[in-house]
Amino acid sequence: MKLSLLALFTFLLFGFATAQTSIGVYGAFGQSNVRSGDAFDGATDQLDRIGTATFGVTAEIPVTAYFSLRPGLEYTSRGTAIGVSEGINLGGISLPVGARVKTRFDYVEAPLLIQLQIPTQSSIQPYVIAGPSLGYATSGRVAAAAKAVIELDLYSSSINLDAIRYDRFHVAAVGGVGANARLGEATRLFVEARYQHGLSQPYDVPVIQDKVGFQGWNVGAGVSFDLN
Repeated sequence: MKLSLLALFTFLLFGFATAQTSIGVYGAFGQSNVRSGDAFDGATDQLDRIGTATFGVTAEIPVTAYFSLRPGLEYTSRGTAIGVSEGINLGGISLPVGARVKTRFDYVEAPLLIQLQIPTQSSIQPYVIAGPSLGYATSGRVAAAAKAVIELDLYSSSINLDAIRYDRFHVAAVGGVGANARLGEATRLFVEARYQHGLSQPYDVPVIQDKVGFQGWNVGAGVSFDLN
């Protein structure tokens, strides 16, 4: 699956390349949390966001002066956290009240976005982006930590995604805003803020028979280079 996403990105980059095509690298930081149906709403109110990091490459392929295709390939994560309100045992470790348990799933993603440039007379060019993102879960991990003066790691274990019947394939809707500015003749700096809403619900929670998915946001920056 990871090779398929890479092949898709390469096809879009070189199959539709024009004289103004550019490729960039970027990083972003944000937050992720669970979204669910009505049956799980009471539980999701007790869940907290976790911090996430995203790193990737992106291409900008102009179609017109103000409309571009924005395929990409990135590594990101999704998940949630919950505070321990009473002492519990996790993996043979007794967790104290106040500890936090974080669940995180790592993904390889291929965003397939469109970009609409907003015309201005400024050297800073704002734009909006929107489109789907196709992903594949590569791994999962659950970890617990307690915080006093410093945060102490209490427990960490990988999650067998196949054993819990976690759906590795993921589809999300992405929307955001950004701006870029020229650093040189063939180099640009860009900043972006994105919101991502998972259309897939990869995990079916036992007993209550309700599925959960993810939503989140991130803010990041990168540098792009004109190919010719």
